Amino acid sequence: KFDACFMDVQMPEMDGFEATRQIRSIENKVNRQIESGELSKEMFGNVAHWHIPILAMTADVIQATHDECVRCGMDAYVSKPFEEEQLYSAVARFFESDDPDVVDLTW
Repeated sequence: KFDACFMDVQMPEMDGFEATRQIRSIENKVNRQIESGELSKEMFGNVAHWHIPILAMTADVIQATHDECVRCGMDAYVSKPFEEEQLYSAVARFFESDDPDVVDLTW
């Protein structure tokens, strides 16, 4: 169980886009099982809808990369190199909203 995930977009073996798609696929499966009663929501922090905030981290600042972050299900975006305050602000936004599906892909 994780509170958030820092996802590098350019990783060997599997890029961050595909890793995020796979995480979201698992979340969808688990959420369907929670809704059907197959799994107990208590197993996932007593939330009715399980969602791990994913923060994209990349040195690539082109619009196409940003767009792909949105399409694959990432929740926020910071470009490298970043200042400590930028990272802190991006992570803090994950925990400011009561809506677990808030997407704030900021540059």
